[in-house]
Amino acid sequence: MQYEMSAKKVAIVTGAAQGIGAGIVKAMLADSYLVYAVDKKEIPESTNLIFHYADLSVFDSLQSIVSSCIERYGRVDVLVNNAAISMGKDFLATDIQTWSLSISVNQTAPFFLGQSVAQEMIRLGIQGRIINLASVNSFAAEKGHSSYVATKGAVASMTKSMAVDLAKYGILVNAIAPGPILTEASKELFSTDIYLRAIPMSVPLQKVGLPSDVAQLALFLASEKSGYITGQIIVIDGGFLSYCRLP
Repeated sequence: MQYEMSAKKVAIVTGAAQGIGAGIVKAMLADSYLVYAVDKKEIPESTNLIFHYADLSVFDSLQSIVSSCIERYGRVDVLVNNAAISMGKDFLATDIQTWSLSISVNQTAPFFLGQSVAQEMIRLGIQGRIINLASVNSFAAEKGHSSYVATKGAVASMTKSMAVDLAKYGILVNAIAPGPILTEASKELFSTDIYLRAIPMSVPLQKVGLPSDVAQLALFLASEKSGYITGQIIVIDGGFLSYCRLP
């Protein structure tokens, strides 16, 4: 059943159940978006939020995300490609299974979700936004995360390619590259003695960021205020990449 097109803007957010994704969902709901939240972990639905279960490593599930959102709301204005995995293996320990899974979730999924969303935006005449989550690892490698670093580098390049090809349709594509962000997954790590010492020494702002910091940037990139910004990878890291620290 095709629903009547919603008057409100609709955002698809992947990896929406926790961390940065949950922060983006919260901010978008507060900004009156209808949110189509995608994850493997169930999210309670509300008046303005629909949960869609999907395993982004399974290619066939990607098309159903977009088609189901269109069936429900009749439109999609924003795609936030947030979901990603890091297998925690260094270069010499990375096997083909780890590599393939990283590529599927971190690179293939955002590419083809972006393609499906863009096709619907073009069909509906919507000059929408696609926001990819890159990383400071798009620019500098973290030890022991070889496949993650490789895929986040690809996300940065992919963002530029998408932006160039979609510009003629008025669809803007940008990426956010977070540095150290305090989430459920990173909380234990950032509480260790080594990180409690390292963050003040390595980050000029001397603190980790919050999902809400990333969410506010995502809201800006999704808004009309970002109308002349496309193909950019915007770093949000407290100055981490800008700082060449010496003893």
